[in-house]
Amino acid sequence: MSDIADRAGWRIEKDVQNARAHVSKQALLESDGRCHFCDELIAHALLFCNVDCRNDYDKEQAALRRAGY
Repeated sequence: MSDIADRAGWRIEKDVQNARAHVSKQALLESDGRCHFCDELIAHALLFCNVDCRNDYDKEQAALRRAGY
């Protein structure tokens, strides 16, 4: 039984390491009062003006990563 628990613990640790490595590669966005996708004026604490812009930005960034940029 400990074999299964050991493998599960090892897998969880690897998943966490992979997730941390992925996050550290991504550039962090800073709030500058404009939507990062459509450049609309927004409150300074926000990054995007709405969910659609956030989703479009994520899709665009994913496409750029797939293209190697």
